[in-house]
Amino acid sequence: MNKEMNLFDRLRACRILNQYLVPGLILLFCGFLSACDEEEFSYLMQQAPGQVALLFNRVPFERMLKDPDLDPQIRAKLEFVLDVKTYGVEKIGLMRNKNYEIYREIDREAVVWNLTAAEPLAMTPLTWDFPVVGKVPYLGFFKKADALQKQAELENQGYDVYVRTAGAYSMLGIMADPLYSTLLTMSEADLANLVIHEMTHATVFIKGQMDFNENLALFVGNQGSYNYLAERFGPDSEQALYAVGSNQDDSLFSLEIMRVNNELDAMYQSDIPDQEKKARKAAIIAAHKQRFREEIIPQMKTDQYYKWPDKDINNATIISRVVYYHDLTLYEDLYQAKDRDLAALVDFFKQVQEMKGVKAESYAKEWLAKNKPS
Repeated sequence: MNKEMNLFDRLRACRILNQYLVPGLILLFCGFLSACDEEEFSYLMQQAPGQVALLFNRVPFERMLKDPDLDPQIRAKLEFVLDVKTYGVEKIGLMRNKNYEIYREIDREAVVWNLTAAEPLAMTPLTWDFPVVGKVPYLGFFKKADALQKQAELENQGYDVYVRTAGAYSMLGIMADPLYSTLLTMSEADLANLVIHEMTHATVFIKGQMDFNENLALFVGNQGSYNYLAERFGPDSEQALYAVGSNQDDSLFSLEIMRVNNELDAMYQSDIPDQEKKARKAAIIAAHKQRFREEIIPQMKTDQYYKWPDKDINNATIISRVVYYHDLTLYEDLYQAKDRDLAALVDFFKQVQEMKGVKAESYAKEWLAKNKPS
């Protein structure tokens, strides 16, 4: 299936600022405006109407499923999501909530447009400072025109900028997240991954440990969705095999994106003149695109990354990916140490979450050193 937005675009790329957007907007109406700089204040004022609009016209699945005239394809997707949620609760130990039990029709190509900006000669993202949540490296916009206007503004200041669409975003428990109509085109494998990923965030989320939060949700989403699909459709089913291939492709992409990121970072930190850095930047990115087409794509099992080398790749494009692609070996080792029991792994981190001031990944490494099977 040729997808304009791969699973990363629809799920992982949308989280960083969008998870802070709603809290920021709530603070906006709670008297915290004085803590914002002028730019952040203007941004919050601009986005408030878009957020409020999404709070209306939300329909519970239960009501929709009682409608005998409901489109059969929509009915099947709603029932599928509910089944995935039940599996997540009963087999993985994830928390049940009202997320993805309401539906919201969207009459545009995406729910939000996310913007990343970076220094042109450094792998350093531009950040914005909001009350309570602090510095964040992304901005989310409910109108494409607003995102493109901000892109032009930043590009005129010399930044590398990347704008991408996202089919969903999380409100982090402030209100239930709906299943947006933009998600109905996702494959069963991708949709199961999305639901379990988000259920993981709702179950274990440690403030100030963004890498851990994303790595855990990524691992549990990948492994949990495969386990679910294999159990429901069979390990040799199209759905389960697609999930395996998609996860393998994520790993391939991760290795390559970290390679080009590290190559650019090392070059930027060298003492060569800026003009030469610009030339080498172009050469490194061109080589990355060629390598991706000739070496990486032929190894891939799905076509979800086929359009990557056709993008206008710059520092911001790469940084937006690097945030979500980390080495998941720690989580795989823990999974093996827990006898491949995903519920036991989740329970392990539930307990870590209760240990105030503990760095989850550091604690997990120490635990593994003492308990990892020889």
